[in-house]
Amino acid sequence: MDVSPEFVRVNGYFSVSRSFVKAILCVLAHKEPKSFVDNSIVRLDNAYLKQANSKNYHHFFPKSWLYSKGKDENIVNHVANITLVDDFLNKRLIRAQSPKKYMKSFISKNPEIAKCMATHLIKLNDAFGVMNDDYDKFFKSRCKAISQELAKRVVPQDIDLSGQARNAEDTVVEEEEWLAT
Repeated sequence: MDVSPEFVRVNGYFSVSRSFVKAILCVLAHKEPKSFVDNSIVRLDNAYLKQANSKNYHHFFPKSWLYSKGKDENIVNHVANITLVDDFLNKRLIRAQSPKKYMKSFISKNPEIAKCMATHLIKLNDAFGVMNDDYDKFFKSRCKAISQELAKRVVPQDIDLSGQARNAEDTVVEEEEWLAT
């Protein structure tokens, strides 16, 4: 199994029916994601997690905001842009605001925000680009963070060196898009 940032980028189009995406969602759930508001544990409901439109799935950079910036569907609706949150936070507090805007609010209210964001594999430093609304930096950094977390859980096997066959249904972020970010 390849768990490199490149593999995450190419194979991370968000669809809950895809096994690789399910594996990443399991890792994110295992981190016991905390609420941005008060660090309480986000209660995840298996019934909702089966659906891509679940109230627990939040596009950290909201889809409508990214589309307004001209971003392509393949990197907008990518598992690297998904966080696990409660429905109130997702639908009532964040909505379609940019991360810079909504995170400023949470930073001022939650003194443990850095620890909270670590449970989502997100940092608020310059490399992640969150506080500059830089999705390209965020996307690359989050793919890397997901890759590192997966690597902690995968025991490499000889068969992994042979690569993985491409599934005709896979939607990938094209190389030019990746390099342009």
